[in-house]
Amino acid sequence: MLPSQAQITSLIVQLDLGIGGGLSFPTSPLSDNDNVGYNAIGKARLHGILPLNITAMGMFNTLPNKSGGSSDQQWLVGAGLEYGLISVAVHPYFAVDAFYSDFTNTAEGAPTLSRGGMGFGFGAVLGLPGSGGIDAALKYQVMNMWGKEANEETATQVSLNVAYMFNIF
Repeated sequence: MLPSQAQITSLIVQLDLGIGGGLSFPTSPLSDNDNVGYNAIGKARLHGILPLNITAMGMFNTLPNKSGGSSDQQWLVGAGLEYGLISVAVHPYFAVDAFYSDFTNTAEGAPTLSRGGMGFGFGAVLGLPGSGGIDAALKYQVMNMWGKEANEETATQVSLNVAYMFNIF
């Protein structure tokens, strides 16, 4: 007896959910006022759709101000694609993300700015038996690619993240 098409698809497509964190390195004008910060990330990956993986992410990012006392904070929510390279235990990939971000500063009365951005980078997943593995990624993020005002400088950062991924199905 042959399995149905739905059974075959469910064996190929997999969903991983993960949680992790890392460091954020401000570049461009952000580095004039901010120090290296940290981030926390939640990530979902739908894979097995060769050769592309579909991803979704939510990230909280904080960059302490050099003047002390306050920090720049961002919430990012987005989706992306990963192009995986064929490998045995370590699975490298190239990634591109589009995201919505809210910028604020912890100083009293600071406004919240909403912007659209993109991230470009690469990473690798170390496959572990019985789980989705450990995912490490390095991305260059343009934080305000869309929605910025006329004289607003482009804000960029490099983020380094490590997440533990759980295989859901």
